[in-house]
Amino acid sequence: MKVLSMLLAGLTVGYSISVMALREPLLYNDFGFGASAILDGVAVLAVAAAVSAVMLARSGGRAGFWIAVAALLVIVFESLGMASGLLGDWAAAVSAGVLLGASAILTAAHRGARAALAIGILAAAGVGAALGTLLTTSDGPQFAWVVAGPEDAVVPERAAIAVALAVLAAIFLVAGYRRSSVAASQTSSRLLAVGIALPLVAGGFGWWATEYRDSSLVWFLALAGLTVSALVAAWLLPQRDGSLILVLFASWAAGLGSLDVVDRSYPSLGFTVLLLAAGGLIAYRFPQIYLGLLALLALAAANFAQIYLGALPFSLAQWVVPVVAGYVVVSALPTAPSSLAIGMTVPFTMVLTITIYGGSYGPLGSGADFFGGSQPTEIALSIGGLVVLSVCAAGVWVVRRR
Repeated sequence: MKVLSMLLAGLTVGYSISVMALREPLLYNDFGFGASAILDGVAVLAVAAAVSAVMLARSGGRAGFWIAVAALLVIVFESLGMASGLLGDWAAAVSAGVLLGASAILTAAHRGARAALAIGILAAAGVGAALGTLLTTSDGPQFAWVVAGPEDAVVPERAAIAVALAVLAAIFLVAGYRRSSVAASQTSSRLLAVGIALPLVAGGFGWWATEYRDSSLVWFLALAGLTVSALVAAWLLPQRDGSLILVLFASWAAGLGSLDVVDRSYPSLGFTVLLLAAGGLIAYRFPQIYLGLLALLALAAANFAQIYLGALPFSLAQWVVPVVAGYVVVSALPTAPSSLAIGMTVPFTMVLTITIYGGSYGPLGSGADFFGGSQPTEIALSIGGLVVLSVCAAGVWVVRRR
């Protein structure tokens, strides 16, 4: 029950990231520079997850179960359009973040529940938007409610999935945790500071790259800033917990986050999720974090080689990356549940890290917004990805041996 409840909770958080417009700005800077977004929903989600996880850990998680269920109810209301406009955007971001923080604490020392939560978030965040697009463009079933007006952004098919996931997650959380208690854990103010500062710093670099969208140099300087931020955050987290930040940063650099635009078909999306889960299941039984990082580096080198040797099989990115990413992420799961809540938001707040396969994909190469407006060359992207992966691998080695 606990593993299934965490899988559903993770799917709910990941799907919220995909479809609830959490990339939309929630705060603007309009001091002579136009309406530039300086805070989006994903950053709010990350901060809410860090704050709720640390506070619940200090209190022993006594209210964690009820807080998670309440957050699920807010997600249901927002999905049905009961909170529209900016209020709804803030409600979606905060509720998804609180759900992540409370769920991470509820996993306690249950490694299977942690793995299910992590894989659920990555899977739903990776394919949720593409699934919603497939549903809205197909001739599938029609749902009962109708969009009332132009101010209501509810898409019935997408809302149906969000509501179903949230309701099922709430039911299984009740079944799995109604008699469970979580022991209070020692969490430092440093951990809370990292959880709040990291997404805000990442958002600042993303804003910088967007504002100066005509400069590839700015894009790569922002990428360097994100890499340094990830290294510092990983070092400041306790024990080996910082490894998850670097591993997720590296996995997104390997192209995991770009898979939702590769092939928008039901079999492709389903198989991608199964491969991600398969990699996590293998790591659950045989965790070897350095083997996973070596595989990511091999993928990066292979992609760089295709620039000179010709195109490699398309399946290399589409099928191999999810397996390796699932494997390395589960291998790096932290010992502190609050660190899990902080680490799982990294790939969604540090979005400039999709560098290895981005340069060779048609849909990505033509999308200025995806690269913060810049257009780095394919060779530059591949080299940048190799550098990011190498630095992250070295950082993992240092963090796990201190």
